[in-house]
Amino acid sequence: MGDNHEDHEYPDPGDTPSFAWAGVKTVTAAFEEVDDYMNDLDMVAPDVFAPDEDSQNGTSFFGPDGGVIDPDFQYQDDSDKSDDDELISEADSDFEAPAPATYPESQSKVKKSGRGSRARGRGRGRGRGHGALGFDSGIQRRRGRPKGQGRGGKGIKRGIRKPVEPSPEFKSLHSQATLAFIEKDYDAAEELAKQAIQCNPEIFTAYSLLSEIHMARGDRSRATHALFNGAHTRPRDTALWSKVAKLIMEIAGDDRASAYLDAIYCYNRVIGSDSSHVEARYERAALHREFGNERRAAYDYVRLLRLLPHDTTVLRNLAEVYIEIGEGARAMDYYETSIAHFQSLQQSSVTPFTWSDLNIYAELFMYSTEPGEIAKGISKIKSVCRWLLNRGEDEFWDNYTHDDREFDATDDPRRLLVPEFDRDRHDLGSYGNGLPLEIRTRLGLLRLELGEEHFEEAIRHFEWLAPKDTGPGGMIHDYPDLFGDIAEALRLCGLPHEALRFYEPLQQLEEYISISFFKNMGSCYHALELYDEAEESFRIVLENNEDNVEILLKLATMFENADMPDRAEPYVERIIALKRARALQKGAPRPRSRADASTKLHKPIASASKQTMLDPMAGRKPDTRPRNLKRLREAELNEKVQLLYRELMILKQQIEDGESEARVEWMGIAKTLIDEFKKKKSFYSAGVEKHRKYSGYPTKLQLRDGEEMETVTGRLEQLLDNVQEEVEYTAVEYCNVSFGQWLDIFLEYAVVLAKGGDKIQAYETIISATEAKVFHDSKELMFLIHVTWSICALAVDDDETLCGVARYFMKEFQFVTDTYRLFSILNRLCNRQNVWYNNGPTQKYILRQVKAVDFSLMSEERRKNFYEERASYSTKDAAGNPIHAEEMDIALLMAYGYILFTGGSHTFALNYFYRAYALDPGNPMIILSLALGYLHVAIKRQSGNRQYMIMQGFSFLFKYYDLRKRSEFSIERQESEYNVGRAYHMLGLTHLAIPYYERCLNMSREVQRDGGLGPAEDYSVEAAFALQLHWAASGEVELAQKLTARWLVI
Repeated sequence: MGDNHEDHEYPDPGDTPSFAWAGVKTVTAAFEEVDDYMNDLDMVAPDVFAPDEDSQNGTSFFGPDGGVIDPDFQYQDDSDKSDDDELISEADSDFEAPAPATYPESQSKVKKSGRGSRARGRGRGRGRGHGALGFDSGIQRRRGRPKGQGRGGKGIKRGIRKPVEPSPEFKSLHSQATLAFIEKDYDAAEELAKQAIQCNPEIFTAYSLLSEIHMARGDRSRATHALFNGAHTRPRDTALWSKVAKLIMEIAGDDRASAYLDAIYCYNRVIGSDSSHVEARYERAALHREFGNERRAAYDYVRLLRLLPHDTTVLRNLAEVYIEIGEGARAMDYYETSIAHFQSLQQSSVTPFTWSDLNIYAELFMYSTEPGEIAKGISKIKSVCRWLLNRGEDEFWDNYTHDDREFDATDDPRRLLVPEFDRDRHDLGSYGNGLPLEIRTRLGLLRLELGEEHFEEAIRHFEWLAPKDTGPGGMIHDYPDLFGDIAEALRLCGLPHEALRFYEPLQQLEEYISISFFKNMGSCYHALELYDEAEESFRIVLENNEDNVEILLKLATMFENADMPDRAEPYVERIIALKRARALQKGAPRPRSRADASTKLHKPIASASKQTMLDPMAGRKPDTRPRNLKRLREAELNEKVQLLYRELMILKQQIEDGESEARVEWMGIAKTLIDEFKKKKSFYSAGVEKHRKYSGYPTKLQLRDGEEMETVTGRLEQLLDNVQEEVEYTAVEYCNVSFGQWLDIFLEYAVVLAKGGDKIQAYETIISATEAKVFHDSKELMFLIHVTWSICALAVDDDETLCGVARYFMKEFQFVTDTYRLFSILNRLCNRQNVWYNNGPTQKYILRQVKAVDFSLMSEERRKNFYEERASYSTKDAAGNPIHAEEMDIALLMAYGYILFTGGSHTFALNYFYRAYALDPGNPMIILSLALGYLHVAIKRQSGNRQYMIMQGFSFLFKYYDLRKRSEFSIERQESEYNVGRAYHMLGLTHLAIPYYERCLNMSREVQRDGGLGPAEDYSVEAAFALQLHWAASGEVELAQKLTARWLVI
């Protein structure tokens, strides 16, 4: 036992924390007993502190990782400290990490003195620490040591201390605590464990037990605290400290910042014990990086590179950290060292250095500011590319630095001009075609940094992305981030036309556009004097930030310089209004009046509100402007919409006539019209307006003071300010297109999208229609919308949406038989495995419908006896009264029975089948369902009386058979033959099934002659397949082949 240091290893008593239940006196006594030994310890908070102001000799007790050199466990991790000090600047090293503050059980009273909260210790260039947890023992120490005395002190033994034998009292208390824990008496177990810790605080097992007790209670926080305290008795147990660190971050939840220093402390202990612990360094670096301490993270990554030389994952992390702190150039040396190492390996060796690593290496050169460094970077990148393409020996390309002809798509013309080039030495895949687009983009961006003479070469690289191809297979969908980088770089280089070629395709990807995107794109349009497009982009920015004075000023200045004062007026007015509002908020005097404003405009200016793409002048307040100008612009909008609508109708007719190429153009126009409709804010009111009944979009608003406002934005603002108003709703159309026609555009566009497989866009189109108040408030239009929604769901085989749409119909038309039939038929038509038909939510909803019918048909007295709550009625009559069921619905009972049946609950399904049978005893389908229910119960493993169930099932089955045989339709007679044969086949009675199958086959010609219900309802194929399986399994291969050739070969 004496050699088992792992079980009883413990630190010096100065390391042992004091506990709330132990009292300070006991720990103080322990300190006094080892006062001489403590003179040789210097335990401080676990992070890098700046030297005290009175440091003389510069000696430090801190390891190069930023942790404490703990003499108790001989932490010496400074073998390479001399050349790593540069990683932490003086400003960064003056960081004082507070002691872990989230563990109240481990804190004692602190006696503060000296600098900050640290007590002065002996003179070694550092202030006295508070111990590993940041507390002071309160015991005064002597400064220094007698001259000539060694660091260990006379009689003091260094290294691992001898394990302490648990006292009899500890053993007894620990045993009792363990027994109480096993018996789940957690209160008694906790008290006994605490007493055991007080008796022998240096033994880990008591802490571990206390942690398990808290964990059994579900108190992860206190369990972690106990384990944290106990970990100090095993300072060299790296696995334990790592576990505690992870638990600390787990219990922190979203408040990770509060646990940051505590976790770092634990990882410091791990690294202090094992400086080569890779996982701990990774975790510590990640935490430092997460909480903004990038320099410390960089230090750990550098140390990891020494433990894992040339590890590409570490290299990437190090590069990212250096980029974050604006020192990307410092990572180049590490990359170049690793690249040289990988290139020195034999050609056959597998290298972990990939194109992704080269992409990061290339990005580092983007942070260079010197043209010479950038030019060298391009040469180095091309050299590595050559090596990765197995052309490393072609060093003559290094002489051609003015362009990148080496990576052209073809040899002709530029590569053939190089005398050293041998076109037969390597295939084309080793040149331009083998270069990834990410690396090519980096080369182009670096070329832009070199100046105007390199712009043409840069654009050569960018053309590989084919910005003109915006279709489904275009590069824009695979490399949107590259498009954004290129567009921004071209804009900054003063190439707006080229920038727009990469900006414009990004507009179709919503996740890659932002306010800054439209701002930059507007700037490019402005530079090219495309004022309408520039205004359109800038107005999108204003829609998200109406008070953006910078954009308003850009618009006003743009139109003013273009000699368009009429279009500049509203923006100038809004700027003045904003300045007035801000001045009033600050209590400052009002700015000059409109008449005193010094502008280049000479006409009265009206304010502007939000505008739309097709109507650049809509929504402006005509304070003093002629009203005919407003009407003119509205007429222009109407004319544009009418033109598009007429074109849409022409294309629709062409599609119906079979001209498939017209479909793409039709979809483009339909989307434009839908987008324009969605911009009409009065159709999509929010806030106060959301629940207001819509009676047509407003054409005139009269305020209390007689002022007229003709914009939707103005109306909403006045409503939010509780201004009374009278609204005249007269319109039932928009832009001379009726709302019914608008809805047709929405629904037809959604159906086309769904048939093309674009489920998300189709659903979004339908949802936008349901949210429009002009459609939402009409029950007839909502009916059409949901019918179309079900068509789209069927087109994409979306069973979840089908069930949701069916529930809408059952809710809006409650107690209507056709809605329950619609629910069944929609699920039947779905071509995929339908998991939503009988899942929990659907089953519960249909059961509620059954209960609602039962509830409405019962007398008041029976309701009180059988129901604890009222039924849910979802349909009301014209007077607003709920509609009650008049009779039990057989289709509803059968629908719920089928849900139970398909879910395997055959016994419960029989209950509902019997209820339907009582209402309609002559219905063949109900009788067949009863028969199948009994037969499926019979074949279950735990069937109580299998023979009785089979006889009962066949009793109903033959009753169904007799009813069908008397039918005038041959298809129904054939159906009965097949179903009886299939029932026998299911039970393994194939000799009885064969005659029914054969009769089914013999009736096929009669069914086809009569027409029946259509060719698809002929059961001859199913019967032939069943017979084929039987004959093949029986060894009658020849019969099976004949059946196959006769009935199953298409």
